[in-house]
Formats: sequence, structure tokens, C-alpha cells
Amino acid sequence: MNIVLWADLQCPFCYTGETNLKHAIEELGIQDKVKMDIKAYEIHDDSLGNGILPMKEVFIEKHGMSDKEAEQTIEGINEMGRNEAGLDLNFGNVRESNDHDAHRVYKMARERGCGEQVRNALFEAYFGQDLVLHDRNVLLDIAQKNGLDRDEVKQMLESNLYNIEVENDQMEADAIGIESVPCFFIDLEKIPEHITKEAFMEILKKHM
Repeated sequence: MNIVLWADLQCPFCYTGETNLKHAIEELGIQDKVKMDIKAYEIHDDSLGNGILPMKEVFIEKHGMSDKEAEQTIEGINEMGRNEAGLDLNFGNVRESNDHDAHRVYKMARERGCGEQVRNALFEAYFGQDLVLHDRNVLLDIAQKNGLDRDEVKQMLESNLYNIEVENDQMEADAIGIESVPCFFIDLEKIPEHITKEAFMEILKKHM
């Protein structure tokens, strides 16, 4: 079974949806029957700066929400992650930034056999620790703690390695009309952006 997923590392719906999918695969015990390719999709608006504003302020400034509306939206997102996937999101305090380099680190980790550990650590750093994924020291610490050589990652980040791979993911998404994430394809069937573990299980059973 081939699964392709476009996602961003700062998107709570991506984190929740991806976790729901992984939980569904584990619950069905079909890990050895699934080949998954996770592609990069960057959602950050560079006009908002790199890690300057907490998400509550982004909602107020970018979407024109009131203080109360922003708080209610954030709590709804936190509750979604908690209830659906058991994730402890702290979305009101996260600080969105350009995470192009974080996608590059994930691609390097995947080639080195530690992609899942690094990806989980990137999600946890952003959603659980309020760390800024534009900060290369944050990325180097995550890489070092999860199976990569710090000096090799530093050299990679200072080069152009994996830039084309990340850009190609975005171009491919644009070419097939993906405008928001997460976006899942299971054996070429396009799945709605965000569904529960139970819904994923039904779809996976069908494709089995």
C-alpha cells in the first residue's frame, strides 16, 4: 500500500492527521504492508517574520480575529490534538517561522534511517516546547539527539543540499492542485485533509 502525504511541520492539523494515520496503521498491524512518503509543504507567510509573534497574535494580526476569537480558535485546536491523537499541543504560544531548513533536516534524517525520530522531535520542539524551527541551533540540537551527526547537519544546512527536494515537493503539490495541508493519497485515492484514526482505519481496510 502506497501512501503519500504533504504536510508542514508547523501545522497542527498536519501533526494531528499524521498521528491519526500512524495510529491507524499500528492498530491494524500493517506497518510492513505500508510504504509512506512524506513530502514538504511550507505554509509560513514570510511577512510575519521568523518566530517573532506567538500564534495568538498571528490570528489577531493575520486573520483579524478579536482576542476572544483567537483564544477560542486556539483552544479548539488544542482540544482537537488532545482528543483525537493524544497530543499535548500548546498552540497559543508557538511562534511560526520559515521551516524550510527543518524540512531539509527531515529529508537528510530519512536518508540516514532516523527520519521518524527526527520528525517526531521537530513536532515536539515546535508544539510542545515553543521552539522556533527557523533557528539552526534548535535544528542541530534535535538532529544530534536523534541519530544524526551534528557537524554533518551543520555542513548540510550551510550548503544547498536538499533545497531542490523540498522545492520539488512544493512544485508537485502545486501541479496537482494541493492548496492546503495535510493532504493524503492512499493508493492514489485523495483523502480529506483531516480525518480521525477510525476513519483512516476504514479507508486502510478498504485498500488492504
